[in-house]
Amino acid sequence: MSWGARVGVALGVALWGAAAAGAVEGAGVEQFIQAAPATGAIQVDGRLDEADWARAPVFDAFVERFPVAGRTPSERTELRVLYDEDTLYVGIIARDSEPSRIDRRLGRRDSAPYSDTLHVLIDPAHDHRTAYNFSLSAGGVQSDGLYYDDRFYTEDWSGIWDAAAGSVPDGWVAEFAIPLSLLRFPEASVQTWGFSVRRDIARKNEELESVENPRTHNANVSRLGHLTGLTGLQPRGRWELTPYVAARGLAHPQYSDATRPAPRLLSPSMDVGLDVRAALTSNLSLAATFNPDFGEVEADQLLLNLGTFEQFYPERRPFFTQGMELFQPVGMNVGDAPLALFYSRRIGLETPILGAAKVTGAVGGVQVGVLDAVVMGPWRERDEERPDRGLRLDWRRPMHVGPGVELPDAPTATTHFLVAVARGKVGTGSRVGGSVAMANPLEGTCTAEDAALEDAQRPASCRGHGGLAGALDFDLKTQDANWGVYGMLLATRVDGGVPQSVLPDGTRLSRGDSGVGGYLRAGRFGGEGWRPEVGVDVASPRLSLRATGFQSIQNDVSPRAVLRYAKPNGAGPFRSLQVNALGGSRWTADSRGEHRVTWGNLNGSVTLPSFDVVGFETGVDLNDFDVREMRGTGVPLERADRWFAAAWTETNPNRLVSAELWVALGHRFQSDGPLPPAWGWTADLTLSLRPHPSLQTELSVSNDKTDHGPRYVDTLDDGRFLLGALDSRYLSFTLRQQWVLSPRLTLQGYAQLFTAYGRYGSYFTATSDERKTPVRLDTLRPFTPAEDSDFYDTALAVNVVLRWEYRLGSTLFCVYSRSQQGLPTPEGERAFASLAPRRLLSGPANDALMLKWSYYWGT
Repeated sequence: MSWGARVGVALGVALWGAAAAGAVEGAGVEQFIQAAPATGAIQVDGRLDEADWARAPVFDAFVERFPVAGRTPSERTELRVLYDEDTLYVGIIARDSEPSRIDRRLGRRDSAPYSDTLHVLIDPAHDHRTAYNFSLSAGGVQSDGLYYDDRFYTEDWSGIWDAAAGSVPDGWVAEFAIPLSLLRFPEASVQTWGFSVRRDIARKNEELESVENPRTHNANVSRLGHLTGLTGLQPRGRWELTPYVAARGLAHPQYSDATRPAPRLLSPSMDVGLDVRAALTSNLSLAATFNPDFGEVEADQLLLNLGTFEQFYPERRPFFTQGMELFQPVGMNVGDAPLALFYSRRIGLETPILGAAKVTGAVGGVQVGVLDAVVMGPWRERDEERPDRGLRLDWRRPMHVGPGVELPDAPTATTHFLVAVARGKVGTGSRVGGSVAMANPLEGTCTAEDAALEDAQRPASCRGHGGLAGALDFDLKTQDANWGVYGMLLATRVDGGVPQSVLPDGTRLSRGDSGVGGYLRAGRFGGEGWRPEVGVDVASPRLSLRATGFQSIQNDVSPRAVLRYAKPNGAGPFRSLQVNALGGSRWTADSRGEHRVTWGNLNGSVTLPSFDVVGFETGVDLNDFDVREMRGTGVPLERADRWFAAAWTETNPNRLVSAELWVALGHRFQSDGPLPPAWGWTADLTLSLRPHPSLQTELSVSNDKTDHGPRYVDTLDDGRFLLGALDSRYLSFTLRQQWVLSPRLTLQGYAQLFTAYGRYGSYFTATSDERKTPVRLDTLRPFTPAEDSDFYDTALAVNVVLRWEYRLGSTLFCVYSRSQQGLPTPEGERAFASLAPRRLLSGPANDALMLKWSYYWGT
């Protein structure tokens, strides 16, 4: 870690002087679009027929952003802006020489299909880093999101605002009404905000903008134009209350034993809760939730994870997606970063959330965010022969009524979570910051005697995961924003839970242990042509983010180098082109310094004149040793050298039928060990069908065959390791169906059928002198175990959601969901080696029907 930190400091200092001047504004620095006061009432109906619209100044100097940056647009766009003391109104007429070909496909709120769309970008704080995005399609579908850190975008931000789409003989009209209380802006007699409007012309794949803002730049918000003429506006406080009532019926097996799927019990329950949003000051906003219910959220995708790190799942719960951009790792999303201080799925997946709140905004020019949450652990000892079916009200979950049989039958840990972030500007376009995250189980101390008990008998104090983590981060850019250095340095401390645990690499992690780590990236991230980049990821052996964050590396030092060649505005016959060459090595970060792998990768993609995209990727892993495979020992296991090649394509989304295809072929080379070389493959195909503007069907098929080589199975009584040559397969079918009756009344269906199996073809034993020397493939010895370790699994997940936004911000949900698991392999039988869903419908199933009503009230 020390040398990695020194590299980061050196690169940071080298770029500090250039970055301190901040990002240079683009062509918009001299552009001022004038807003006019509205003297009468504006009806949001997509017509622009009020007299104030006729008096408002017209702006039409749009430029093409894609496919040819800076070109004069093929179609005219007229922009007008009005305001009153409560609302900002944006009216746009999108002229079109072929109005019959305007794409007016329908979709649900925040899930619009690719179609003719207008986007309004507003940076009301004028900090050149954060901009709200309000979108309206020609079909009347509203979406919103947030640009943050100048160049990143998230759809997770959401606000309550109104808009309407209409028609004119030679085009279509978009009318936006954005409450000023939704925007954070300073007190000033005349407001000047960052501002631009983008237009998508779907059939032409054209993107126009009111300011010249090419895709080539590693910046976005700092290159917006300006909206001025806003006089007499005062930041307004805003309160939004959304109470809800949810009634649910759940049919589930009476017994926890998966081999006894019948009989089933019907368990009714009811929840009440409340969501609150408020503008605390002109720069700070509050969001809070009490007993949140996320029953309308789509189920997680079923996956096969045979690795030694946990699988990352994206967040879908609205409270944890909206307004969370400040909690993201610098320069990356949580799922892409090697280390992330905060992973919101740590909260409330195993134990229900009693309440949570977050405050975000700015104080004295410093961006701040604080999130606080408490999860409670109600449980009840279960008598499965005489289930407790009486309705109960538990003090640990006071806004929920349900039968005792639905509660967990083992103690769960009540835990308090706290996350705080602060980031300040350096110049205009760079920033530095710090963050802390804490998980504190509120169940006392787990003793060694408690930890020695069988898992079912352990008290709640042994079931929580506590910890403290702190980080310093930086994102420094040169004046043109093309060159930069960003990264994070963090430290963790383990608290709560069992006194000691053993990590897969053999590291013993005790309460009070600390670890350090971080990542660094430096290079050219924008502009045309060559983009060199260097980086390093570091994690000490005792770095643990299990309590609050996510990590895909541990006991690891991973330097890398990247050389990219980018032509976002096209090269030769291609609309865009990018090629990336990457390489690096990995070592353990402990005193051993064991080499883990040397790798290389070459990938690229081009956009064809038809706006179809094709790409390729190839890579190799050489001299590979896995220190996490021999669970709990840290003994390195040699892996055979591997190579893979892949090709992929995404067809133009404008077509009635579009497709995404990924095909990869992998090869495990011959080694000195007993196993011959082997081939494997992965294929993913997604078809999207849009036979009608209100209908969309999406079908995805995934198939994978991987020959893993020797994998750890067990440790024998004499200390030898038992390994098996594992060949795994999986097959997944996923269907998504959407029927849009109107942009505010939609019916969605989701179903996934998943089957996987693993078969060990040969077994071997291996030894390591004093558990230190690596296990090489040529030292493996054949062995016949008493029983095999094959596995087979099949499952079905179904989710159907009827969503009706019966008034602005108020919704009614009707949700049906089903989760079913196949019957386990009977004792003494060998697991199926089949991708057919064997014994699926005979297995345990849970069926749930929920009605959820919410009502929005705002001031």
